[in-house]
Amino acid sequence: MKSANHSVHRRGLLVLVAVLALLLSACGSSNPLGGGQISGDLKSIKVGSADFPESRIIAEIYAQALEANGFEVTRQFGIGSRETYIPAVKDHSIDLIPEYTGNLLQYFDKESTATDPTAVLLALYDAVPGDLTILTPSPANDQDTVAVARETAQRWNLKTIGDLAQHSPEVKFGGPSEFLNRKEGLPGLKEKYGLDISPANFVAISDGGGPATVRALVDGTVTAADIFSTSPAIPQNDLVVLEDPKNNFLAANVVPLVASQKMSDQLKTVLNAVSAKMTTEALIEMNTETSGNGGIDPDEAAEKWVKNNGFDKALS
Repeated sequence: MKSANHSVHRRGLLVLVAVLALLLSACGSSNPLGGGQISGDLKSIKVGSADFPESRIIAEIYAQALEANGFEVTRQFGIGSRETYIPAVKDHSIDLIPEYTGNLLQYFDKESTATDPTAVLLALYDAVPGDLTILTPSPANDQDTVAVARETAQRWNLKTIGDLAQHSPEVKFGGPSEFLNRKEGLPGLKEKYGLDISPANFVAISDGGGPATVRALVDGTVTAADIFSTSPAIPQNDLVVLEDPKNNFLAANVVPLVASQKMSDQLKTVLNAVSAKMTTEALIEMNTETSGNGGIDPDEAAEKWVKNNGFDKALS
């Protein structure tokens, strides 16, 4: 009887140890995907994306271009926010994901004041930890902008944000509530361009430059608004994006983020070639193609871009 009790007690201890090990493992991982095992095969790449269409389009472009060059690609799309997918790259749940220079810099260095593309890139090289690598950024830039209706731009002869400053008392500005006080919002526009919008002339719209913001701009509720530079609403509504020569808004060039242990010369060559061809206008076009109920799937838009730019064949 004593032997049987001892056996039961021992099995109970083993189960308890196993459960504790699992709990400790879960607590030690910041990646809800659970982590992965790195493959020693540099031609085997796991491509991830964030949970919005543009990220999935770019990730699919990366995946298709790599497949055309002999890589074995698996996809893990729609992962979530940066707080989720950065740990996923670091622990090899994924090996590659499209990122944006300025946003990535702020993730790693919240104190950085860099905004122009060159300064952001130099600061980012210093901020990215050694187990991650960024490749050459693309000219494609998805950043905040000041946008106005075509009729407003023509009436006031607007080309830059500074041109709009001359009409400050007449301008009603639409944007997310935090735009009222954040550094690159109304305070930055006033400091760098003299665009002085009183709080009474600021209209808080909480859809991040989406349909409600666009509707307010088109129907004249607001004169200018914060719209992202790759928004399909720009061509769809004939909006004019005012130039930002003093770089008030943080540069956000598309850039591949790669797990350093999966880097190879061929991976770098393929992705840098893709980045060189990607433009803001191309992202606007692909975002437009995939928008609305009648839009095509992101992978279809990606496939079209890949073929049109010759990345459906191996690079010579």
